[in-house]
Amino acid sequence: MSNLKGGYSAAIDFILRRELFGVKLGLDNISRLLNRIDNPQNRFQSVLIAGTNGKGSSAAYIESILRQAGFKTGIFTSPHLVDYRERIRVNGRQIDKNYVTDFIGNYKGIISRNRITFFETCTALAFAYFADKKVDIAVVEVGLGGRLDATNTLMPVLSIITDISFDHVHILGDTLTKIAYEKAGIIKPGVPALIGIMKPEPRHEIARVCRERKAPLTYLRPADFASNGRPFRFDYIGESPGLNKIEPSLPGHHQTKNAALAIKAIELLRRDGFRIGRGHIRNGLRQAEWPGRFQTIKVPGKPTLILDVGHNPAGIKALVECFKTLYPGRKADIVIGFVKNKDIEQSIGYIQPITARVEVVRLNTHRTADPTDVASYFKKIKSVRISDSVVESFKRLVNSADPDDIIIICGSHYAVGDFLANKNKIL
Repeated sequence: MSNLKGGYSAAIDFILRRELFGVKLGLDNISRLLNRIDNPQNRFQSVLIAGTNGKGSSAAYIESILRQAGFKTGIFTSPHLVDYRERIRVNGRQIDKNYVTDFIGNYKGIISRNRITFFETCTALAFAYFADKKVDIAVVEVGLGGRLDATNTLMPVLSIITDISFDHVHILGDTLTKIAYEKAGIIKPGVPALIGIMKPEPRHEIARVCRERKAPLTYLRPADFASNGRPFRFDYIGESPGLNKIEPSLPGHHQTKNAALAIKAIELLRRDGFRIGRGHIRNGLRQAEWPGRFQTIKVPGKPTLILDVGHNPAGIKALVECFKTLYPGRKADIVIGFVKNKDIEQSIGYIQPITARVEVVRLNTHRTADPTDVASYFKKIKSVRISDSVVESFKRLVNSADPDDIIIICGSHYAVGDFLANKNKIL
């Protein structure tokens, strides 16, 4: 036990202040810290997931299936929406506050002396917690890229790359091949790898890396799954016969692909000795929880609210396609905010056709994009308003909307998280 002055609040404040050190790609710092805490990453099995979009949803699906099968699971994802402890969970339960406090109390000195970053601190905390809780397997989402990400200190039983599109180009590179190379850095010699459906250029680069490292590569292919009657319900065609009429908990054609990828991952884990049945797969996909992914909230007498953390062109495009499927011919009022270094113009190009009115918000982070700049891209929308508050924008739109209208809050985890943190006060 530590005697950290200020307890949990002081521990969280210390962790969050590590963001001042920014992103520091490379494994030297995190390796030193992990070595100091007896290398917890070597004391549990893991699945490591990279990708531009879909890695968090795929992680949620895989973890849910494993838990349904009776395994004690850990899951590490980022970022959080409301509570920091969302990032680190065991069997669906958030990390204990006392554990966070004790970890920082015990290792605050080494973290400070070595200028350990925010994400490196989060990663070490997660790995220590999973080891101490003796999880059977942890599902770990890469933070940024893969090759130089702190999570890449793991030696997983399976490496997954969900998809490759343009994001963080100032760090990962300005071509799909360069981005694929960075994400393929999670592929370990001899360790099975799985990739989702993607364009030829990144697919070929990942295959090249797998050949170089003698890592068996499995592809998710369009022929592995097919639509079944209703939107987003599908049949899976693979090693698991009888998986028909699968209905994942998350809506969207992109989530159908993520769910199919999760099934393919489970098939590979079964080859490695994990006992997982069809019922576990079906129930795990149906019961997986992953807030902020086309999350729909309906309150009698008020407009339908949709929350989606889509924050790059591919994510916004997926949101729009899902909206058009579920609400054909409709438009929505939009509350939107972005962080810097995103392709904002292309994202707005996707969402503009379904936009009735828009409120562009300044996010509660130093990384926020200037809302005036964002608003300038909504050239075809007559009602464009700049705001300093997600909550005030939502209230304004609700007060002038009809009950059958639709409001979407999107563009960033910060925007969705800000709303969820205040949801009970305004709904």
